[in-house]
Amino acid sequence: MKRIINFNAYKLKDKRKKFRNFAPRITENHLKMNQLFAKSFLLGLTLCSVEANAQLSSNPDKFLGNITTSYQVDYGNEPFYTLWNQITPENESKWGSIEGRARGTYNWNGCDNAYNYAKQHNFPFKFHCLIWGSQYPTWMNNLSTDQQYKAIEEWMDAIKQRYPDLPLIDVVNEAIVGHAPAPYKAALGGDGKTGYDWIIKAFKMAHERWPDAILIYNDYNTFRWQKTEFIDLVKKLRDAGAPIDAYGCQSHDLTDMEVSSFKAAMDEIQNELQIPMYSTEYDIGTSDDQKQLQRYKEQIPYMWEAGYCAGVTLWGYIYGKTWTTDGNSGIIKNGQDRPAMTWLRQYMQTDAAKQAPSPFPGMVKEASVYVKPKGLCVAKGEAMPITVNARLRTKTIDHIDLYVNNALQATLTSAPYVAEYVPTELGHYNVKAVVVATDGSKYERLSGFTAYNRFPFKDPIEIPGTIEAEDFDIGAEGYTYHDSDNKNEGTTSYRTDSQGVDIVAGNGNYAIGYTVDGEWMEYTVNVTQALQYEYEVTVASGTTGSGFSIGLVTDDEVKTLAKVSVPNTGSWDTYKTVKGRFNSRLELGKQVLRITIDNPYVNIDNVRLLPNPTGIQPIMSADQTTDGAAYNLLGSKVNSQYKGIVIQNGKKLIRK
Repeated sequence: MKRIINFNAYKLKDKRKKFRNFAPRITENHLKMNQLFAKSFLLGLTLCSVEANAQLSSNPDKFLGNITTSYQVDYGNEPFYTLWNQITPENESKWGSIEGRARGTYNWNGCDNAYNYAKQHNFPFKFHCLIWGSQYPTWMNNLSTDQQYKAIEEWMDAIKQRYPDLPLIDVVNEAIVGHAPAPYKAALGGDGKTGYDWIIKAFKMAHERWPDAILIYNDYNTFRWQKTEFIDLVKKLRDAGAPIDAYGCQSHDLTDMEVSSFKAAMDEIQNELQIPMYSTEYDIGTSDDQKQLQRYKEQIPYMWEAGYCAGVTLWGYIYGKTWTTDGNSGIIKNGQDRPAMTWLRQYMQTDAAKQAPSPFPGMVKEASVYVKPKGLCVAKGEAMPITVNARLRTKTIDHIDLYVNNALQATLTSAPYVAEYVPTELGHYNVKAVVVATDGSKYERLSGFTAYNRFPFKDPIEIPGTIEAEDFDIGAEGYTYHDSDNKNEGTTSYRTDSQGVDIVAGNGNYAIGYTVDGEWMEYTVNVTQALQYEYEVTVASGTTGSGFSIGLVTDDEVKTLAKVSVPNTGSWDTYKTVKGRFNSRLELGKQVLRITIDNPYVNIDNVRLLPNPTGIQPIMSADQTTDGAAYNLLGSKVNSQYKGIVIQNGKKLIRK
């Protein structure tokens, strides 16, 4: 949990924002087979490139793409299609560009130009992007959560109506903490149990509308600075069964990266994720021709020739017209090739470039395979249902083999493809589904879950009572707590099992500190009175805008009970009390509550849950009403339709 941001990690993106804004793993045998039959496949595909010989890449299975330049497709001396065989609009397909003026008023012109150009020249168009925390319509900020969700639905439906056959979509863009997660993410379910429920929901919505599109999560600083966070996010999406087909590494962070470090980072990401990759926004921003050339020669072949890399998109090519300093990532300057462009033309004509394999033969997705355990975590000895959502675009599924830790557990022959597994040991379990088509081709998808034991740190916390923030349940990362890293930046040794949760000395005792968005801790409580509780939280913050939420953990979700706004108390050592009330009741018995950091840099000492001191009890439904005459606070008798505070049988009640 961090209180101080390392702004050096974000400096590239900060400059850039002024200007612009997991599919199945294919087996090697399948790749080789598809390479042999690629020509016959391409005859029936709308995305095949009939003008491939005119472009830098003549590889039929992966593209070398680029973006629009100053809102134009053709720019400079050479038409776009003679160089590139894939296009991404730099700004024209972003929500703010299309529907930014007013809700329901769309400007499709720029997006249409790029989309129709791609259609005309038979190469892929990528929609960039559906959900992003930047360049979205500002009118969204004035809507309720329900209204925001409706607006998101309308936005996706409008795109579906206009572009029903999108081949590539950046579904969610730049959601790593500290980047630009959507400020309206609560409308999509918020962080939830996985920490990324809102992203999973966005992918589900996209998959419902474009089941044959390659759905991508896209982010920056993935090779450096936020590599770990990127892996964590994408792996959670994959393991939760989200319909993600590929991950996109923007590749803006490579200008000063040594080749050995770059290769090691790329290998690590793929080894962890095992799904297809795109280099989505590649550029080397430098005016030094030789340095740019060196990086191109080191990096492009390593990406291009990787069997799991499905394509590379350069983020601009005209010098002076890209987002980098003075547009110095451009590889054509004053109409002349810079050395990197000269080399790129030559490299793409080599056999290595022409024959490089791809996870998407023909640049299209054949298989949609997503493996969904019921949860990312389970108690040891408890049955874990595992669902395989599988669909083939042109073929027929014969059966699905489901493996856990490389041992075959079930052969599933008909939908719904569901099996159960009971973990008998603590630890992580790897899950793999192998979809076998009737023609013998195979498609794999990985997932996983972890088996834990959960114990209260002390005894279950009695409610009414006090939850000490540092006394979260014993378990493990991702099960009873989540921290942004495994470094302990606290100032005490109160707990040795926290694995990154930062406990500080504070307010005469202990507190949780160095908090970052999305981190959470869970607490087993025993509720002895079924009530709608008041809360008093003791907190400190040296900044403005901090906050957290308190939620009830159920089988399927985390139900928000309260959102707590934390004032600037003057310093992180000055604690004050913030009061409020839960929005619904806690029922009797043992339950799990979760504290989730919504806005960073808050220290939390404790949360006191108190019976409602006013004596006013809520009426939640008709069957909870009380018989007898009711009176308003002025003493006048009211009928059963009256809403608000009433006196009935000597008690104050709220009618809703």
